[in-house]
Amino acid sequence: MVEQRELRVQQMTWESEGVVSIRLTRIESDKPLPEWRPGAHIDVYVPDGTTRQYSLCGDPADLSAYQIAVLREPESRGGSSFLHEQLRVGERLLVTRPKHHFNLEDAPFHALVAGGIGITPIMTFAEELERTGRPYSLTYGGRTADSMAFLERLDRLGDKIAVLAEDVDGRPDLDAIVRAVPQGGLVYVCGPLPLLRAVEAAAEAAYGPDQDMVRFELFSRAGVEIEEAPSPLEGDTYELVLAQSGHTLRLKPDANILDTALALGIEIENDCRDGICGSCVTRVLAGTVDHRDLVLTKKEQAAMDQMMICCSRPTSERLELDL
Repeated sequence: MVEQRELRVQQMTWESEGVVSIRLTRIESDKPLPEWRPGAHIDVYVPDGTTRQYSLCGDPADLSAYQIAVLREPESRGGSSFLHEQLRVGERLLVTRPKHHFNLEDAPFHALVAGGIGITPIMTFAEELERTGRPYSLTYGGRTADSMAFLERLDRLGDKIAVLAEDVDGRPDLDAIVRAVPQGGLVYVCGPLPLLRAVEAAAEAAYGPDQDMVRFELFSRAGVEIEEAPSPLEGDTYELVLAQSGHTLRLKPDANILDTALALGIEIENDCRDGICGSCVTRVLAGTVDHRDLVLTKKEQAAMDQMMICCSRPTSERLELDL
């Protein structure tokens, strides 16, 4: 079961054009909120019963409250418009425990790249690296200076931060950023899909298609296309073994494994059902997988020891999962 809790809206702050931050506090309890690390996000339930994912961008040491920042999306599905236009201080929001799928890995250097509202997790990475004295750079791009949130907070980090408003400064030189990363360093990027793709392209141009230096997070699969390929399986079905629950099934290759397991009464945490939140990650005990998620790194996907069962599919005649 997904752990949920109600929190009270203590404060709402206009951070920039179209961005509001929301401070959520405990209700009638002195018990600290669950701990979180930079890069974590929570799911926020909106009135239609669905969830939206927002990065935590407060102070991880302050467990009396959580802080998120919300961009007012012109094509909102109801989440950002509700939080901007209807939510008020004093009201309550139902949220989940913090989830950690965008993690700060050990590396000799971290090049951080943020576009727009993508600054929220990237900013917490920069503050953690600054606090622990590890080398890094942060490049933050936006359409205009007025649209860029948390500039005063970022200014405290000093000259490691480059802020580029596109209408004045142009776009970041992603090729130069990637090529400046020393051997073994990592590039973390969060922002619009074109920015993520551009960073990946710069890394591949510099270090080849097998590079594994880029880490990113998406909260929407919009615009992401996955090439459809015929199933490599010889037959029309494959054998799915769910080891813990004792089920062995014959399924078609395109059958949704998450839906199948849920129908059997197996409790599995799941949120996005699009392979972007990482909540349904499941250990692979045997078999191979066509990874269709946007969470696992290339190295993690190649290891074939875990998969996102909401979207990924088997490439072997038998797939055994730790369910």
